[in-house]
Amino acid sequence: MFETPDSLPCIALRRIRKGFRMPQGRTEILRDLSFSLFPRDSVGISGTSGAGKSTFLNILAALELPDSGEVLWNGESIHTWPSRALARRRASQIGFVFQSCHLVPELDLLENLLLPCRISGRCLSADGSKRAEYLLERLGLSSHRHSLPMGLSGGERQRVAIARAFMNHPRLIVADEPTGNLDESTGEQVMQLLEDMRQEEQTALLLVTHHLPFSRRMQRQYQLHQGVLAPL
Repeated sequence: MFETPDSLPCIALRRIRKGFRMPQGRTEILRDLSFSLFPRDSVGISGTSGAGKSTFLNILAALELPDSGEVLWNGESIHTWPSRALARRRASQIGFVFQSCHLVPELDLLENLLLPCRISGRCLSADGSKRAEYLLERLGLSSHRHSLPMGLSGGERQRVAIARAFMNHPRLIVADEPTGNLDESTGEQVMQLLEDMRQEEQTALLLVTHHLPFSRRMQRQYQLHQGVLAPL
């Protein structure tokens, strides 16, 4: 997956439709949506609450299936792949950062970072530990390697979540409202860290945010409104 020339999208959605049955009838969340994300690209997606941003991300990352349309990774349709193979490719090639950090509270920072390695089966133990140590040092958290997440501030926990997202050398980082739970100053620091890490690691970044100034810092910007994705 993603070992591809820059001219070929690493992920593409083709004529995606998705809706849900509600008591008042069927509600269309995504309407004939098409989108391409290229290697080392940075794209901002904005939209109001309920616009379908999370559904869009879930379909793009193959966490949810569309009602119709096609999802392609590196030019290949994912719809015929066995679920186990799909999960392994996702774990090894896509890093996720969410609004809530989703760190495992019983594990220290080093163990939290090693989780993606274990899920993907991609890193040997020694390689994984070396990578985790490097990322914690890069983010200024090396002295907290054996601390539990609850002992950290919200901004520090989100930095750990960012380190975890980069753990497997992914080609794509998906960041879903990564500053939504942070104050303005801390949110700016987290956003800058994401941008710096994207440049250093040469990944693509897909940022979903309601904060338009952050979205406009990406190379391309779109707005999701009434199930339609339109350039800003």
